Amino acid sequence: MATYKDVVIIGNGPSAITLSYFLAGNVPFYSASGHPVDFLHYRLEGLQKVPIVDLDLQWLSEGLEGRSHNPVSLLFDALSHPNADLGVEQPSVLRWHHQPSRQIDHVVLGKGPPGGAWQKMEGGTLTISLGSWMELPNLPFRDWNSLQHRGRTCLPGIRQKRVNVENVACYYEDYVDIMGLRKFFVNQTTVTSVHLVEINCDVDKPNPRICHLYPLWKVKGQSVEQCQDTGEVKNTDFSFVTPHVVLATGNSDQPNTIDVPGEDQPFVLHFLSDLERLLLNGQLTPESGTLLIVGAGLSAADAIIAARFHGISVVHVFRRDVGDPELVFNKLPPNMYPEYHKVNQMMADHSKSYRGYKPYPAHKITSILPSHEVVLESINCGNKCVLHAAYVLVLVGMHPDLSFMPNSGKSMGVLSNEPVNCKTNQIEIYPYTHETVSYPGIFAMGPLVGDNFVRFVQGGALAITSYLHKKKSNSVLS
Repeated sequence: MATYKDVVIIGNGPSAITLSYFLAGNVPFYSASGHPVDFLHYRLEGLQKVPIVDLDLQWLSEGLEGRSHNPVSLLFDALSHPNADLGVEQPSVLRWHHQPSRQIDHVVLGKGPPGGAWQKMEGGTLTISLGSWMELPNLPFRDWNSLQHRGRTCLPGIRQKRVNVENVACYYEDYVDIMGLRKFFVNQTTVTSVHLVEINCDVDKPNPRICHLYPLWKVKGQSVEQCQDTGEVKNTDFSFVTPHVVLATGNSDQPNTIDVPGEDQPFVLHFLSDLERLLLNGQLTPESGTLLIVGAGLSAADAIIAARFHGISVVHVFRRDVGDPELVFNKLPPNMYPEYHKVNQMMADHSKSYRGYKPYPAHKITSILPSHEVVLESINCGNKCVLHAAYVLVLVGMHPDLSFMPNSGKSMGVLSNEPVNCKTNQIEIYPYTHETVSYPGIFAMGPLVGDNFVRFVQGGALAITSYLHKKKSNSVLS
């Protein structure tokens, strides 16, 4: 028998946590006497006693610009972080009230502890965004740090506004407890299928109102439970029936590959955590040989920094030219990100010899041989060379796993019949509700719809909650 929920959220990262906070009955109001965006203040002036979720989000967000193509994400960011794109840290102009009558019954399903992919990242790495941009509603990061007396502080000097990933992961997990959301979270779960069901079918508590909620979706999966007495671990099947499924799985499920012969060799790795494991276990040492790193993103840079710290020789292969404006390093100000600027400098400066580091810009791998030999080819001139590597670490991005959706989610992207890709083929949604165009009752938020920064993933929570409250007011939800 399946359990009925008004909303089932798949994923438990920052976007899912924010949505759970909204659905738990927490309501935002505009509280400022002014706003840097004059027309936004003009629209909200006199409406301080009206919850934002009850207002016309399309009207409020019209004309806003920023680093998201989702209008409600821009709206929520403008209210939570005024003038953020100018590098100014200003307090939120929202105040929050808890209204129990607004609570919507929901469950959040996550593969690990609350925080999603943040719980899997290397803890000592500094965040790209400012610490304040990592915050979730109504709990400033600095307040949390003081409240918990953890002694976790930002690094001094030039990096003081950035925080390490370990702090952020702890903040997200603590947020769930501090805000009283733990009862909604089911961790250590894997969703295996989402499919349509018949009305009033497979519901443990049949209710006449459910007939008004068609289509209904059945969410099935397994959870891992450990017996407290014996320590025995067992898998337990679960299923929920709901009219509203929210996809908040992020973009870190599966690594992208370079699709060359030999990529399946055991010495070819695809996760930054694989490098951490090799270093921790002593399997990769300065005497082991060269580590060949593929990729020109921040994960590749983190791998280079970690390897060089441990004295490992690095060969760095990447397809772009160093001067390509789309290269992520060319978008980061050097004074805020000195460690990434140094990697970029190493990638670009061929006149200097950086001991233990050799870049191969505008190159690609064509094959990887069992003998640990790697064949490279210049993209510009076609010349080939062969290198020997103890390990090959391929870090060319990630993609989501939507295998539990009908047709593995292929029909959900802007480009139909293509796999969803958070950079080039996001899930197509109605912008002011975040309901997917492909499936009524299925919603998407966060990286799946192109919002890759924590600042912006929270806008999807506002859009979805606004939709649900308006639906509730029409007596569709109890």
